[in-house]
Amino acid sequence: MRGHRLALGSQSGQVVILMVMAMTVVFVVGALTVDFGFWFSQRRGAQTAADFAALAGAQAFLDDLNGQNRAFDLAVDFAGRNGVDPHKIDTSSTSNCSPGNSCINTGTGNCREDGSDTDMPWVEAKIRRPGRALFASIFGILGTDIGAIARACVGSSRTTVDLSPFGVQTGFHATVGNPETGDQCLNDSDDDGDGEVNDGCPLSDCLVPDPADSSRTRPVYGAVCVLKTGGQESVGGQRGQLTIGAANCQQTSSNTLKHDFHYGTGAACTLGQDVNTGTGNIIGLLQGLNDRLLEEGKCDQEFYTGNAGYDDFDEVLNIVGGDPGEAVVPSADNVFSTNACYITSGQDGVPSDPEGHVHTYMPRAVDLVLIDQLEQGQQTAIITGFAAFYVIGCFDDSIALQAKQQIEQDLTDFDSFLNRCDHPTGQDDILGIFVKSLQPPDDVGDPDANLPVSIVLVK
Repeated sequence: MRGHRLALGSQSGQVVILMVMAMTVVFVVGALTVDFGFWFSQRRGAQTAADFAALAGAQAFLDDLNGQNRAFDLAVDFAGRNGVDPHKIDTSSTSNCSPGNSCINTGTGNCREDGSDTDMPWVEAKIRRPGRALFASIFGILGTDIGAIARACVGSSRTTVDLSPFGVQTGFHATVGNPETGDQCLNDSDDDGDGEVNDGCPLSDCLVPDPADSSRTRPVYGAVCVLKTGGQESVGGQRGQLTIGAANCQQTSSNTLKHDFHYGTGAACTLGQDVNTGTGNIIGLLQGLNDRLLEEGKCDQEFYTGNAGYDDFDEVLNIVGGDPGEAVVPSADNVFSTNACYITSGQDGVPSDPEGHVHTYMPRAVDLVLIDQLEQGQQTAIITGFAAFYVIGCFDDSIALQAKQQIEQDLTDFDSFLNRCDHPTGQDDILGIFVKSLQPPDDVGDPDANLPVSIVLVK
């Protein structure tokens, strides 16, 4: 019996030892798990700070592609706003951070580091945060240096999807002798006496000579534009409508014009690509616009500013990098981004696409195609760019110019002019405003003055 009791006591002692060892292992694993979880959280925080700093700094290039000093300052400021000690950020642009510091670097060209760009400005943020040990220090693990890196490039999209199939000619009236310029292009007089009216002028009042390339034109940003959809200024029946398919930008059928202006086209179109121009009745395009505008209202619900039932300009758009409370009005200089009020076909009361496709879009914001000059007898045009366009509505050709002038008298308050193109006719024109707008980063390359500007994180 005694020997048996001794055996039991020995086994009990072994069990206690094993329990102590097991509890020690559990404690060590638990302590390290807590610390590693904390370090992982710190790592995510560092990455967030790096992303925000790079994106904020890149906004400086939207106004000035050479604005590296302002880009650096903005990136440092946003890093500080996201928990980085300002005293622990190097005070000059560099990619080699001082020991223990975070740093910001800026540059131009080779943003992707693969030679695919030559002129894209960029901002890179390297953020460091000390990963202090909460429990692991008991075992001699004092912590780790947690870091993250982000780089944002600024460029223009060469490829765009969900386009509205309307082409705006970016050419000039043929020049005879000296070209007419400036205000001479705004009248119907032969100002230079060479026998041709408005020779050398842009084909549309919506366009101006590109200051970066006098042989090209670009939209007049911030001004009201009249898109002619009637027979005026057409070439061989071509009135601006394009035929862009769901999968092929060079589709030739125009039977889907109404559907495509309603939802946007699905095919990806690329700068320099040929696109087919439509002919004949353009009423389907206006009917598609009417269908699109009948679905507006989400921006009004989310960002109401006073005109019930319509998605006002400042409900649809905000100013990139704008100051709090800054008035959001059409501008030649501001770069805009769209507010979070997109609708999706077939959801939240929005009718489904009859073809069963799902589309996400903003009714009053469309992306138009810039094309070269239409030529008599030619059925194609070359894509020279893309431009964001805020739709005001449809107006009969007899009053369109008058409406444009009235709206431009006070661009802070033109809500009363908004309409939905109800009962469109062949005499209606579309009024709207071209805006410099950030676009999704599809195939972003070197900046181009005729194309929308994008900011894209590459790492």
